[in-house]
Amino acid sequence: MDKKINIYKDVEALSEGFTSLLKEELSKREIVNISLSGGSTPKALFNYWVANYSESIDWNRIAFFWGDERCVRPTDEMSNFGMTKSLLFDKIPTIDKKKIHRIHGENESKEEVQWYTSIMDKYLPKENNLPTFDIMMLGMGDDGHTVSIFPHQIELWNVEADCVTAQHPETGMERISLTGRIVNNARNVVFLVTGKNKAEKVKQIVEEREAFVDTYPAAKVNPVNGKLFWMLDEEAASLL
Repeated sequence: MDKKINIYKDVEALSEGFTSLLKEELSKREIVNISLSGGSTPKALFNYWVANYSESIDWNRIAFFWGDERCVRPTDEMSNFGMTKSLLFDKIPTIDKKKIHRIHGENESKEEVQWYTSIMDKYLPKENNLPTFDIMMLGMGDDGHTVSIFPHQIELWNVEADCVTAQHPETGMERISLTGRIVNNARNVVFLVTGKNKAEKVKQIVEEREAFVDTYPAAKVNPVNGKLFWMLDEEAASLL
């Protein structure tokens, strides 16, 4: 596994680091396909893009997908798409709306799983006979989950499907999530992790991955042919 650990002083510096990767991918290919995540760090990243790169990046050449979505309407405050729309899409008019491929959280989950599988099959290039993202953005929860695969459903990571229905362990809320074979098939897999509360899990997964590979879904991130980046602020990296 080609793993790179990058530690930044704060979320703004981290956002610049991720932007450098995005620009590098834009220099290599006509269209960059990126899978976004929810959470506080992407919020900061989207704000950073609007403030600093609204005109200097060719947004028309980026196609947006999602690694997971809560089963709520896009106007719900819990919607990953809704958050991205309000912070990024609504503020950069050059983003091509036809290249925004959202998960419809308001639809019946089993049907949406099949639909989103077909969308990835239609719009993404293939490697290893599977859809391939140029950049797979990941977050990591305090419990070691990533996308919407949680420790209590860790078996979903390895299912023979590109997309599944998952449940939050406490609320039971349904979520639609990509699976491990799609995550690990990306060219660049990037964990964006900030905050002291993530430091222990970061240490366990970065330094002792094999010991936790059956415990935390995030420890199962192991790109087949691509690169793995950990982009951390100083607090998240404080125990490394």
